[in-house]
Amino acid sequence: MTRTLLDLLEPWRLRYPELAATAEAVVGSPALQMVVASREAELVVAGRRSRRLPLVPHLGHVAQAVIHHSPAPVAVVPLP
Repeated sequence: MTRTLLDLLEPWRLRYPELAATAEAVVGSPALQMVVASREAELVVAGRRSRRLPLVPHLGHVAQAVIHHSPAPVAVVPLP
């Protein structure tokens, strides 16, 4: 699983070499793990699934938890 995470980050590392991005596979609640990891981050990027109804914004529980509990700024990015 870690190899897949590194593969996902590679295009972004190549595009923005001046930024540090880390990947870590962890066990447990995704929301809690993201909040804990955000304590050492300068920016947290959370994905959001695209919905069929474009006028209805929707955030999942993980993105909501990170937005509400992260000490770092959070960017929510819609996924294809």
